[in-house]
Amino acid sequence: MPDSPLNVLFIMTDQMRADCLSVLKHPVVRTPNLDSLAEEGVLFRQAYVQAAVCGPSRMCFYTGRYPHATRSPWNEVPLPGDEVTMGHYFNRAGYRAALCGKTHYTPDPMTDPDAQPESGIEHDTLAGLEAWELNDGRGDGWLRYLQQQGYGADVLDNPFGVNQPPGADKDRSAYPTNVSREHSDTAFMTDRAIDFMKDAGSTPWFLHLSYFKPHLPIVAPYPYNEMYDPATSPEPNRIPEELENPHPFHIPYRTERKGIPYDEERVWRQRRATYYGLITEIDDHLGRIFRYMKAHGLWENTLIVFTSDHGEYVGDHWMNEKELFYDEAYNVPFIIRDPRVESDGTRGTICDRFVESVDVLPTFLDACGLGSSDPIQGCSLVPLLHGEVPGDWRTAVHADWDFRFYWSPKLLGVPPHKCRGWMVRDTRFKYWHFNGMPDVLFDLVADPKELHNVADRPEYAGVINEYRLELLDWRMSNEDVSRESWTYERRPGFGNNPFEDPPNVPADH
Repeated sequence: MPDSPLNVLFIMTDQMRADCLSVLKHPVVRTPNLDSLAEEGVLFRQAYVQAAVCGPSRMCFYTGRYPHATRSPWNEVPLPGDEVTMGHYFNRAGYRAALCGKTHYTPDPMTDPDAQPESGIEHDTLAGLEAWELNDGRGDGWLRYLQQQGYGADVLDNPFGVNQPPGADKDRSAYPTNVSREHSDTAFMTDRAIDFMKDAGSTPWFLHLSYFKPHLPIVAPYPYNEMYDPATSPEPNRIPEELENPHPFHIPYRTERKGIPYDEERVWRQRRATYYGLITEIDDHLGRIFRYMKAHGLWENTLIVFTSDHGEYVGDHWMNEKELFYDEAYNVPFIIRDPRVESDGTRGTICDRFVESVDVLPTFLDACGLGSSDPIQGCSLVPLLHGEVPGDWRTAVHADWDFRFYWSPKLLGVPPHKCRGWMVRDTRFKYWHFNGMPDVLFDLVADPKELHNVADRPEYAGVINEYRLELLDWRMSNEDVSRESWTYERRPGFGNNPFEDPPNVPADH
């Protein structure tokens, strides 16, 4: 551990779009505290998650590994007990590593007999993190707090209920929640995060502050429910032709995910406005945390990362929520503030290099001087923070989606073992490959908003073949190597570097 170890504050929202930052000139939403964080750090504009579902996306962040390697492809699918996470790395290094908020982590019953996903047992550690305050939607701590504040059983049963008059003709997201702004889940988790910093004292700490919002339901406490005028909500990114010749996945997705209400202008305008209000609520509370850190000597000794586990359509492409491979779901906000002097030259800059969620863990380990290990598949972003661009930096991002756990197999007529999709995106094309369904290809130069699938056009046949092979090469290059690393580290006569010739190998090896 370094002589003066950095603390780490890893902030994650749930279902926040990459474009919803005023520093990026969003026409409506205002995020002054995140803008200030970006002015003191680096904003990565091309940051992508590897799965647009909460659980598998978060497991990629926590392990630095792709979904096919973590073997946790869907919510409530346990993360195998042999996976090493952020919490494990920092605990081993003497840090106090804790969670405040949401993880979607499910422990492995193969290694912990008490960890049955359906048991509802709250564990003291979550993916190696101390459960300082758990809230996977409606945490017990928050509900107890609401009860102490005098809220009744009706609110405790439905803390996201709204004060909607009978017969109201507005969308429910227009009305304030029955829980006030001072007692919202965002406010409560912020209070608890500050409590943790107080409790940690001089011990080096790693805190994962993970907000539940702006995840559905899109409802907000006053004044955030009416902070933005629905009339100013930008129109969804979509065209009628997307429904005239849809991909087979598109229509059942709209039906099952209830995207059809977003066809109505009054619905998408209001829900977008309230969605922006939820983001500003988070920003306001981040301002409280940042002010506390500055007042108590933590600001200059804490590495801060802000991001989201995936995005949200709010009507784009005629959908809501987050699945499929559009940028609205996979491109996420991503800001890093490294307090060290080596990062002074990049402060306030916007980086357009491709970044993946698997890069977060190796960045933490590198910045804190904790090394890395072979199972990690991401790359440290520290060189980019220091103004250096490695010559072999990636030129594309990838994603891996296992959707057998949906309604999809029945509605699409696709057997579960074929319910898989892969995606590759660079600056020229985005290609989706499905097992058992048609390809999707977007020419990003001609169609940057991903509105026209050109996969069936003869002139793009060569592009399809090229990118299909690129996906195959990516997958072959990123298979799980944890067992191979174990072998190299433990076989007599072999070094730790598999590229070196093993010295004095006996003839019978």
